[in-house]
Amino acid sequence: MLKKKNHKGFTLIEMVIVISIIGVLAAIIIPSILNYVHKAERAADKVTARLIGTTVVNLMIEYPSFEADFYKASSMKWYVTIDGESYYFRNVARADGSKSCYGRDHNENGSDKKNSLKQSGRGWEFVDLKNNSSTNLTKKLNSRLDEIIGGNGVNNTYIPMRSTGYKHPAEDCNHDAKGPNTKYNLDEKAQKRCKSETYSYTDKWIVGYSTGPKDKVKGQVEVWAGDSYGTGTNGPRVRLWPSPPSYY
Repeated sequence: MLKKKNHKGFTLIEMVIVISIIGVLAAIIIPSILNYVHKAERAADKVTARLIGTTVVNLMIEYPSFEADFYKASSMKWYVTIDGESYYFRNVARADGSKSCYGRDHNENGSDKKNSLKQSGRGWEFVDLKNNSSTNLTKKLNSRLDEIIGGNGVNNTYIPMRSTGYKHPAEDCNHDAKGPNTKYNLDEKAQKRCKSETYSYTDKWIVGYSTGPKDKVKGQVEVWAGDSYGTGTNGPRVRLWPSPPSYY
Protein backbone atom coordinates (compact mmCIF):
# COMPACT_ATOMS: atom_id res chain seq x y z
CA MET A 1 0.00 0.00 0.00
CA LEU A 2 1.39 3.40 -1.08
CA LYS A 3 1.92 5.97 1.56
CA LYS A 4 0.24 9.34 1.04
CA LYS A 5 2.84 12.06 0.51
CA ASN A 6 2.48 15.20 2.51
CA HIS A 7 3.11 18.20 0.18
CA LYS A 8 3.62 21.21 2.40
CA GLY A 9 3.61 24.70 0.80
CA PHE A 10 4.01 28.21 2.12
CA THR A 11 1.46 29.42 4.54
CA LEU A 12 -0.32 32.71 4.05
CA ILE A 13 1.63 34.29 6.90
CA GLU A 14 4.96 33.22 5.38
CA MET A 15 3.95 34.70 2.02
CA VAL A 16 2.96 37.98 3.64
CA ILE A 17 6.30 38.13 5.48
CA VAL A 18 8.31 37.49 2.29
CA ILE A 19 6.35 40.09 0.32
CA SER A 20 6.79 42.61 3.12
CA ILE A 21 10.57 42.06 3.17
CA ILE A 22 10.75 42.49 -0.62
CA GLY A 23 8.71 45.69 -0.35
CA VAL A 24 11.02 47.14 2.31
CA LEU A 25 14.13 46.28 0.28
CA ALA A 26 12.62 47.83 -2.85
CA ALA A 27 11.73 51.00 -0.96
CA ILE A 28 15.38 51.31 0.10
CA ILE A 29 17.15 50.24 -3.09
CA ILE A 30 15.03 51.79 -5.89
CA PRO A 31 15.40 55.44 -4.74
CA SER A 32 19.16 54.92 -4.38
CA ILE A 33 19.39 53.53 -7.92
CA LEU A 34 17.32 56.39 -9.32
CA ASN A 35 19.48 58.90 -7.47
CA TYR A 36 22.62 57.45 -9.07
CA VAL A 37 20.94 57.54 -12.49
CA HIS A 38 19.98 61.21 -12.08
CA LYS A 39 23.52 62.07 -10.91
CA ALA A 40 24.95 60.36 -14.00
CA GLU A 41 22.54 62.28 -16.25
CA ARG A 42 23.49 65.62 -14.69
CA ALA A 43 27.19 64.76 -14.96
CA ALA A 44 26.75 64.03 -18.69
CA ASP A 45 24.98 67.36 -19.19
CA LYS A 46 27.82 69.23 -17.46
CA VAL A 47 30.30 67.61 -19.84
CA THR A 48 28.19 68.65 -22.85
CA ALA A 49 27.86 72.18 -21.46
CA ARG A 50 31.63 72.39 -21.10
CA LEU A 51 32.04 71.35 -24.74
CA ILE A 52 29.55 74.00 -25.85
CA GLY A 53 31.14 76.72 -23.74
CA THR A 54 34.73 75.98 -24.73
CA THR A 55 33.66 75.79 -28.38
CA VAL A 56 32.25 79.32 -28.18
CA VAL A 57 35.41 80.61 -26.48
CA ASN A 58 37.66 78.92 -29.05
CA LEU A 59 35.64 80.42 -31.90
CA MET A 60 36.09 83.84 -30.32
CA ILE A 61 39.87 83.31 -30.27
CA GLU A 62 39.98 82.08 -33.86
CA TYR A 63 37.54 84.62 -35.29
CA PRO A 64 37.61 88.08 -33.67
CA SER A 65 34.47 88.95 -35.62
CA PHE A 66 32.67 86.04 -33.93
CA GLU A 67 33.37 87.56 -30.51
CA ALA A 68 32.15 90.99 -31.61
CA ASP A 69 28.98 89.55 -33.15
CA PHE A 70 28.37 87.30 -30.13
CA TYR A 71 28.24 90.23 -27.73
CA LYS A 72 26.06 92.22 -30.13
CA ALA A 73 23.59 89.40 -30.80
CA SER A 74 21.71 89.49 -27.47
CA SER A 75 18.67 91.63 -26.79
CA MET A 76 17.23 89.60 -23.90
CA LYS A 77 18.42 89.67 -20.30
CA TRP A 78 17.49 87.59 -17.28
CA TYR A 79 18.05 88.18 -13.58
CA VAL A 80 19.42 84.89 -12.24
CA THR A 81 20.67 83.48 -8.94
CA ILE A 82 23.20 80.67 -8.51
CA ASP A 83 24.51 79.56 -5.09
CA GLY A 84 23.12 82.77 -3.62
CA GLU A 85 24.87 85.06 -6.15
CA SER A 86 22.52 87.20 -8.26
CA TYR A 87 23.40 88.90 -11.54
CA TYR A 88 22.10 89.55 -15.04
CA PHE A 89 22.57 87.01 -17.81
CA ARG A 90 22.26 87.82 -21.50
CA ASN A 91 20.72 85.04 -23.57
CA VAL A 92 22.53 84.91 -26.94
CA ALA A 93 21.67 81.50 -28.44
CA ARG A 94 19.66 78.43 -27.58
CA ALA A 95 19.23 74.88 -28.84
CA ASP A 96 16.68 72.12 -28.24
CA GLY A 97 17.67 69.49 -25.70
CA SER A 98 15.03 66.85 -26.42
CA LYS A 99 13.21 65.35 -29.35
CA SER A 100 9.83 66.53 -28.09
CA CYS A 101 11.24 70.02 -27.53
CA TYR A 102 12.53 70.12 -31.11
CA GLY A 103 9.26 68.72 -32.45
CA ARG A 104 7.23 71.40 -30.71
CA ASP A 105 9.46 74.22 -32.00
CA HIS A 106 9.53 72.71 -35.48
CA ASN A 107 5.76 72.45 -35.66
CA GLU A 108 5.30 75.98 -34.37
CA ASN A 109 7.90 77.61 -36.60
CA GLY A 110 9.00 75.21 -39.31
CA SER A 111 6.04 75.72 -41.61
CA ASP A 112 6.85 79.40 -42.08
CA LYS A 113 10.39 79.75 -43.40
CA LYS A 114 10.33 83.50 -42.96
CA ASN A 115 9.58 83.29 -39.25
CA SER A 116 11.33 80.00 -38.56
CA LEU A 117 13.74 80.11 -35.61
CA LYS A 118 15.63 77.14 -37.00
CA GLN A 119 18.62 78.64 -38.74
CA SER A 120 20.68 75.52 -39.51
CA GLY A 121 22.27 72.39 -38.15
CA ARG A 122 21.37 71.22 -34.69
CA GLY A 123 18.68 73.81 -34.20
CA TRP A 124 20.82 76.57 -32.69
CA GLU A 125 18.88 79.77 -32.88
CA PHE A 126 20.00 83.23 -31.91
CA VAL A 127 17.72 85.41 -29.83
CA ASP A 128 18.31 88.54 -31.87
CA LEU A 129 17.14 87.33 -35.28
CA LYS A 130 17.18 90.89 -36.62
CA ASN A 131 20.95 90.96 -36.31
CA ASN A 132 22.44 90.29 -39.76
CA SER A 133 25.36 88.37 -38.26
CA SER A 134 23.13 85.81 -36.52
CA THR A 135 23.15 83.37 -39.44
CA ASN A 136 26.95 83.33 -39.66
CA LEU A 137 27.23 82.86 -35.89
CA THR A 138 24.82 79.93 -36.05
CA LYS A 139 26.62 78.24 -38.92
CA LYS A 140 30.02 78.50 -37.23
CA LEU A 141 28.66 77.20 -33.93
CA ASN A 142 26.79 74.30 -35.53
CA SER A 143 29.69 73.30 -37.73
CA ARG A 144 32.20 73.25 -34.89
CA LEU A 145 29.89 71.40 -32.48
CA ASP A 146 29.17 68.80 -35.15
CA GLU A 147 32.92 68.11 -35.26
CA ILE A 148 33.25 67.87 -31.46
CA ILE A 149 30.01 66.19 -30.38
CA GLY A 150 29.47 64.19 -33.57
CA GLY A 151 26.74 63.89 -36.17
CA ASN A 152 25.88 66.25 -38.98
CA GLY A 153 23.91 69.45 -39.31
CA VAL A 154 21.15 67.94 -41.44
CA ASN A 155 19.94 64.91 -39.51
CA ASN A 156 20.72 65.98 -35.94
CA THR A 157 18.36 68.71 -34.93
CA TYR A 158 18.89 68.78 -31.18
CA ILE A 159 21.64 68.16 -28.62
CA PRO A 160 20.36 65.55 -26.13
CA MET A 161 19.93 66.85 -22.58
CA ARG A 162 19.96 63.83 -20.27
CA SER A 163 18.44 65.41 -17.17
CA THR A 164 14.86 66.67 -17.33
CA GLY A 165 14.86 68.48 -13.99
CA TYR A 166 16.61 69.02 -10.69
CA LYS A 167 16.03 70.05 -7.08
CA HIS A 168 17.46 73.31 -5.78
CA PRO A 169 17.19 75.73 -2.84
CA ALA A 170 14.24 78.11 -2.98
CA GLU A 171 16.57 81.11 -3.11
CA ASP A 172 18.08 79.76 -6.35
CA CYS A 173 14.73 79.51 -8.10
CA ASN A 174 15.07 81.13 -11.55
CA HIS A 175 11.50 80.67 -12.74
CA ASP A 176 10.04 83.22 -15.12
CA ALA A 177 7.48 84.15 -12.49
CA LYS A 178 10.06 85.50 -10.02
CA GLY A 179 11.67 88.91 -9.63
CA PRO A 180 12.38 91.06 -12.70
CA ASN A 181 11.51 88.14 -14.98
CA THR A 182 7.78 88.50 -14.20
CA LYS A 183 7.46 90.80 -17.22
CA TYR A 184 7.18 87.65 -19.34
CA ASN A 185 3.62 86.31 -19.37
CA LEU A 186 3.21 82.62 -18.52
CA ASP A 187 0.85 80.25 -20.26
CA GLU A 188 -0.94 77.46 -18.35
CA LYS A 189 1.71 74.82 -19.02
CA ALA A 190 4.52 77.14 -17.95
CA GLN A 191 2.66 78.06 -14.77
CA LYS A 192 2.46 74.39 -13.77
CA ARG A 193 6.16 73.89 -14.43
CA CYS A 194 6.97 76.96 -12.33
CA LYS A 195 4.72 75.94 -9.45
CA SER A 196 7.47 74.55 -7.22
CA GLU A 197 10.17 76.88 -5.92
CA THR A 198 12.51 73.97 -5.20
CA TYR A 199 12.27 72.04 -8.48
CA SER A 200 12.89 73.15 -12.05
CA TYR A 201 12.43 71.43 -15.43
CA THR A 202 15.07 71.57 -18.15
CA ASP A 203 15.04 70.68 -21.84
CA LYS A 204 16.88 73.54 -23.55
CA TRP A 205 20.52 74.61 -23.96
CA ILE A 206 21.25 78.32 -23.60
CA VAL A 207 24.56 80.06 -24.22
CA GLY A 208 25.18 83.68 -23.35
CA TYR A 209 27.24 85.84 -21.02
CA SER A 210 27.01 87.44 -17.61
CA THR A 211 26.65 91.23 -17.33
CA GLY A 212 27.04 91.63 -13.57
CA PRO A 213 24.55 92.69 -10.88
CA LYS A 214 23.90 96.00 -12.68
CA ASP A 215 23.87 94.68 -16.26
CA LYS A 216 26.79 96.90 -17.27
CA VAL A 217 29.67 94.57 -18.17
CA LYS A 218 30.34 92.04 -20.92
CA GLY A 219 31.38 89.15 -18.74
CA GLN A 220 32.34 85.55 -19.26
CA VAL A 221 30.58 83.12 -21.57
CA GLU A 222 28.14 80.83 -19.74
CA VAL A 223 26.10 77.77 -20.69
CA TRP A 224 22.74 77.23 -18.97
CA ALA A 225 19.99 74.63 -18.98
CA GLY A 226 16.64 76.23 -19.69
CA ASP A 227 12.96 75.37 -19.91
CA SER A 228 11.35 75.49 -23.36
CA TYR A 229 7.96 76.13 -21.73
CA GLY A 230 9.29 79.28 -20.15
CA THR A 231 8.12 82.47 -21.76
CA GLY A 232 10.30 85.25 -23.01
CA THR A 233 11.58 82.51 -25.35
CA ASN A 234 12.92 79.95 -22.95
CA GLY A 235 14.18 81.15 -19.60
CA PRO A 236 17.46 79.90 -18.09
CA ARG A 237 17.18 77.69 -15.01
CA VAL A 238 20.65 76.54 -13.92
CA ARG A 239 24.22 77.35 -14.96
CA LEU A 240 26.06 74.25 -16.17
CA TRP A 241 29.31 75.88 -17.26
CA PRO A 242 31.48 77.25 -15.82
CA SER A 243 31.12 76.48 -12.11
CA PRO A 244 27.77 74.66 -11.87
CA PRO A 245 26.08 74.98 -8.46
CA SER A 246 26.90 72.53 -5.69
CA TYR A 247 23.41 71.01 -5.68
CA TYR A 248 23.36 70.11 -9.39
